[in-house]
Amino acid sequence: MNNLEMEAVKRVASLPYDWSRFNNKVLLISGGTGFIGSFLIEVLRHRTNYFGNTIKIVSLSRRGGVSDDYLENLAVDVCNPIDYTGDVDFVLHLASNTHPKQYAEDPIGTILTNIDGCNNLLRLAVEKKARFLLASSVEIYGQGTEKPMDEHYCGYIDCNQARAGYNEAKRTCEALTQSYRQRFGIDAVIVRFARVFGPDKKKDTKAMSQFMDKAVLGDEIVMKSYGEQRYSYVYIADAVSSLIKILLDGVDGEAYNISDDDDGRTLRGYAEYLATVSNQKVKFEIEDNSAVSKATFALMDTTKPKDLGWKPLYTVCQGLKETYTIKQQENTDSTRR
Repeated sequence: MNNLEMEAVKRVASLPYDWSRFNNKVLLISGGTGFIGSFLIEVLRHRTNYFGNTIKIVSLSRRGGVSDDYLENLAVDVCNPIDYTGDVDFVLHLASNTHPKQYAEDPIGTILTNIDGCNNLLRLAVEKKARFLLASSVEIYGQGTEKPMDEHYCGYIDCNQARAGYNEAKRTCEALTQSYRQRFGIDAVIVRFARVFGPDKKKDTKAMSQFMDKAVLGDEIVMKSYGEQRYSYVYIADAVSSLIKILLDGVDGEAYNISDDDDGRTLRGYAEYLATVSNQKVKFEIEDNSAVSKATFALMDTTKPKDLGWKPLYTVCQGLKETYTIKQQENTDSTRR
């Protein structure tokens, strides 16, 4: 992480939460090397190193990684039963394909990683008597309305297409979580993230990420639709700050919408904002891509998590500008090597 990314980590780690409730606790995270998981791990590492909290993380990912006293990296495919002999206090299911190209190239894997992974992690939560957190998505709502959707909105999804596999898998995971609560009495909360963005190191084919890549390279920003869609977004730091707050204080059985505050921009409006930041132009290359969302409205009402005590640290435009600065610096550093 560069200095700007670490500043965001520090901002989240300094929030006035009851961090002491993580002392001497073990958090097991699927997707620990993913975008949200890796940022979360850095925040909790900062609490351990600089605030004296005693937290242990068990990170599950397909490639594993190097472990230390704070972090245990395990190479685990969550689609298989999970055998972990140590104590666990919190189980977080963050593993999933998360962008259109992955949905298109691996629709079956997208569904199974979510559902089989959720089932195996719920089983582990039952075994360990741990609190369970499911990372869900605005995609469960499908087509929304011009009015922001609260957690009771049921939405509309055309399930008769492969692109719907991600949406329906997240819906099924939510139902599975509620079923485990009813059958086994586990304590569980659900976080429904808006479209998460930020300086992800992995290649991402979501529209906002493609806009960002073009801006950083100094190219014209390409719109593949007319950009009239109205979506909610959440910067990575706000996604993680909300996750921590809901893990600590969310009400058992409840789902929470998470997004930065709406600033009235369409998808095209965000492309034009990035074009202004990068001194570029927007051009249109319209295409009909079956892998992308067909929703024209997907705005989220965030009254519920704000009533819980969470609020975003960034606006969407602030997050975009910070992402641009970070990625531009990384691009400059890489060309100097």
